[in-house]
Amino acid sequence: MTERNHTLDGPLDNSLDTSLGRVTTRDILVELDMAIADHMAWLKAWHKDLICGDPPFATELAYDPHHLCRFGSWYVKNQHKGLVDQPVIRSLANLHRDMHDHAGQLADTVRGGGKVPRDKYDAFMDTASAFVAQTRRLEKAFAAASSDLDPLTGLHNRQAMVKELEGERSRFLRTKRPCCIALGDLDRFKSINDQYGHAHGDKVLLAAADCFLGQVRSYDAVYRYGGEEFVFCLPDTGPVTAFHVIDRLRLALEFRRISLASGGEMSITASFGLAQMDEDSTLDETIDQADRALYQAKEAGRNRVCQWQPSASPKTQDSKEDREADGGSD
Repeated sequence: MTERNHTLDGPLDNSLDTSLGRVTTRDILVELDMAIADHMAWLKAWHKDLICGDPPFATELAYDPHHLCRFGSWYVKNQHKGLVDQPVIRSLANLHRDMHDHAGQLADTVRGGGKVPRDKYDAFMDTASAFVAQTRRLEKAFAAASSDLDPLTGLHNRQAMVKELEGERSRFLRTKRPCCIALGDLDRFKSINDQYGHAHGDKVLLAAADCFLGQVRSYDAVYRYGGEEFVFCLPDTGPVTAFHVIDRLRLALEFRRISLASGGEMSITASFGLAQMDEDSTLDETIDQADRALYQAKEAGRNRVCQWQPSASPKTQDSKEDREADGGSD
């Protein structure tokens, strides 16, 4: 039998899969939970056949029985989709296949009138127990990771953002390498909800998230800040390059088309504020600077990028709270 690596100690990739028919973290959690329930039912039936001498294990004698149970068929169907296509889940699928290989060998022995050797039975049970244990470990890992994700867009949420940005600020203070923060807000999003409904509003938010993820550099990070606002972290990036990176996101979103239930299409835009980390400002202060620059972008006509300037006039430095008091920032 081919040796396979069954460790689940590798990193868990919990990034958003933006392909069509994507598999979400929630989908994986459901399948892992069902895998354990189905596994226990299958194991009980397997032992009943073995002990009671019923017609032996037709499923296990089939070609590649790994594919015939729920988990195996689900994995085969989704193995090349984003979150499923990673070492920790491939390892679990390999263990599942080995378990069915063992079961098939024992079924073949019984069918031939032979007695199951104790060591082979122990090997089968070790594999069956390991499948449950590793499924539970993986289920726990995905559940923990999902607590840091926004359930609609799959982006890291505000809670995860604060932790990660504090880490980036510590790295900035240590290395003195530049780092910029940008805050983006979809333009006139309230009117989209009012005209097309919240379900379409959710579709717009998901489209924006997919667009941003498809355009940022591999080492940048995108977070859902709340509502229709997104935060971007651009490490090792000064303000000139950061401006061009964010403006590229702005243009990509402007030219993206979103289908309507009526059959037509619509386009959306966003405004962005940009600020650079500095030694004298806390993380909250840097985000607030980006927010004030965002307000300047809204005031200047939307669908543009504005950069925080310490010498900006009081009007351009109104806070988010000031804007909300005036009726929002659409």
